[in-house]
Amino acid sequence: MSGTRTVFRAFGLRAVLLFTVLLISYGGDEVAVFALTFHLSSSGALFVAGLQVAALLPGVLLGRYVGKLLIGRKPGAVVAAASAAQAAVAVVLSFDLPAAGTVGFVALLAVVNTFSVTMLNAALPMLAATEVAESAYGLGQSASSLAMVLGPLAGAGLFAVMGVRGALLIDAATFLTVAAYGVAVRAVPLAEDAEPDAKPERGGLTGTAILTVGLVFVVIGTTAGTDVAFVFLVREHMPDSAVAVLGFATAAWAIGIMLGSSLVSRVSSVSPVVRLALSGSLIGAVYLACGLAPTAAVLLTTFVLGGLANAIFNATLRAAIYRMVGPSEATRAFGTFLAGVNAAILCGIAIATPFAEGASATAYTVGGGAALLAALVAIPVALRTSAEVPAEDVAT
Repeated sequence: MSGTRTVFRAFGLRAVLLFTVLLISYGGDEVAVFALTFHLSSSGALFVAGLQVAALLPGVLLGRYVGKLLIGRKPGAVVAAASAAQAAVAVVLSFDLPAAGTVGFVALLAVVNTFSVTMLNAALPMLAATEVAESAYGLGQSASSLAMVLGPLAGAGLFAVMGVRGALLIDAATFLTVAAYGVAVRAVPLAEDAEPDAKPERGGLTGTAILTVGLVFVVIGTTAGTDVAFVFLVREHMPDSAVAVLGFATAAWAIGIMLGSSLVSRVSSVSPVVRLALSGSLIGAVYLACGLAPTAAVLLTTFVLGGLANAIFNATLRAAIYRMVGPSEATRAFGTFLAGVNAAILCGIAIATPFAEGASATAYTVGGGAALLAALVAIPVALRTSAEVPAEDVAT
């Protein structure tokens, strides 16, 4: 199928329903993160950092095994069971637990989340009923980016009015909504994507392209680590307008993600390794520019470009993995992928955190420069690999 279809042309009833459910789910997560972060901030930075580690570490340790366990499972049943369990954990978290207990239950929530995230990544094209995998992953990113803007606003209001308990009970309700969707939905495999022996030439990654993924994957770790310094960058260099810049910059990145999500299927005819290398280069360049010139104008303009590149990068990587392994092995691949992503994020956080406060611009400069360099190194490999595969075989 032509790669010129936009993500919006995949918006049948099933896709609209999926978008709505994902928006509710992601929005609930944002509300919970906001409430728990403020709740634990009174216990000190160590517990706030522990909250982040607890949310990521289970994916690193369990992702690969969860992916294997989910092979052949029905997406709706897995999503329903995992979401119901998450709702139960969220209810427990709503009680006045000690800080260590809160971190522990967040880790438990992350364990269950590993199941739902792995399955959703693997089944998104089927659940959205689209033949273009990029459209499905772009749909998910659009929901995530909109939740990223609306969630903190809702979280702030709910936390102010209802406290941490009310915010977490709202989060539990969003999990139950996703569980109801899982019970009701029936994934319909598309004829084009139902082949268990999907070939890499159909848009997957193979041979020297794997090197490209390894190099560009550095982008995830370096930018994740740099994000720790974001609040300090704004506070140190834009003290008179820090709160406003934080809000508008976050919105600018989310707008970029929505724009990029709508464009990703238009460029799906381009080799995935080329898309990864070029979008990774742009992400690195944005972070580098913010480190070299940390002003509100630079942040607000470049963050739109960064979000756009981020959307293309993420959707391309997920669609390529899906095509490379085929639907029958998708959960195994995405379980390993989740473990790798979370490991990269944790490494980035561990490296950048000591330099985040007081040297935020340097952290952005070094992190952005490292991401840009990794992606630039990957470009020649990407172009060479692209030249070896006929254009009509790259995306169908």
